Amino acid sequence: MIIFRGNEKIAYRDPACFFHEGNYHLFMTVSEKENGFMYNRLAMSSSRNLKEWSQPVMLTPKDLRLNYCSPGNVIRYDDEFVLCFTSYPMPLPYAQSDCADETARLFVMHTKDFQQFSSPEMLMVKGDMPAEALGRMIDPYLLPKDDGYWLFYKQNGVSLSYSQDLKAWQYLGHTSGGENACVIPFEGKHMLIHSPKNGIAFALSDDLKNWTEYGYTTLEQDQWPWANGRITAGFAMEAPMACGYRYLLFFHGSRNEYPETHGSASVAIAYTNDFIHFDTEL
Repeated sequence: MIIFRGNEKIAYRDPACFFHEGNYHLFMTVSEKENGFMYNRLAMSSSRNLKEWSQPVMLTPKDLRLNYCSPGNVIRYDDEFVLCFTSYPMPLPYAQSDCADETARLFVMHTKDFQQFSSPEMLMVKGDMPAEALGRMIDPYLLPKDDGYWLFYKQNGVSLSYSQDLKAWQYLGHTSGGENACVIPFEGKHMLIHSPKNGIAFALSDDLKNWTEYGYTTLEQDQWPWANGRITAGFAMEAPMACGYRYLLFFHGSRNEYPETHGSASVAIAYTNDFIHFDTEL
C-alpha cells in the first residue's frame, strides 16, 4: 500500500516509523528537484490507523550543504526521544553528481513531544578523531542494548559503533551488507534488514557481528510501475496494534529513471508474520 506517491519533481524515500501514544510517526526523506539541483529534507507524517496519514511536515531546512535525510529510527533516551539521520550534501547539479559528496555524516535530533525538535548534532562514531577524518557515512540505525547503544551505518558495508551515552563512541568494525540497516529482535535472535542493489534482504545473528542469510524479497515489484527501478530502504517494526500481522515493513520504490536517488520514489508499507510471506494491503 502506497503512503506517499512521488512524481518527477518530488520523491518520498527512506521511511522510519515509531509508535507512541496511539500514533504512528513516520519519518522520511523528501527529495525535490529544482533548477538542476537535488534538495533533501527530513519530514514527518502521523497516522492512527496506517491508512490515513497527515501532510508531511518538514523538520530540516532546504540547504544543499546539509541535505539532511535518511532517518534511521527513533529510540527512547531518558525522558525524551532521539531520531538519527544523515547529512547528504549535494552542492553540484545532479547531472554532474547524483549522490552525496565525501562530507556525508551521521546526526541525531532530540524531541519530547514529536512537535519540537532540537538542532542536529553530529555523531563522532569513530571516537577521538577530527570530523573530516571520519569518511563518508550514511544511513544510521540505533539499537539500545547491554546498558548502551549500538549504531549501525553504511560505510564499508555495514559498520558498527558502540556508546554508553550517545556522546562518546567506540568503533567496532564492519561486516558485509547493503544500505539502510535496520535491526530488530526476531525469534530469539537479531534480524538485520538491509538493501542490496535491488530488493530487501534479511539476515540473523546471535551476537550482532556474525550474520546468516535468512531471506530476500522484491515484494510485488513486477506488478508495480511506480517501483520498476528499485525496491529499497526497508524498515521493519513489530506491529503495536492489532492489524492481523506481527510486523510492519516500510520501504520505498523508485521508477527506472535518472537519477536513481530520486526516481519519483514512493513510500509504501507491507505486512508480514515471518519475513518470508508478505501482504501489501490490510
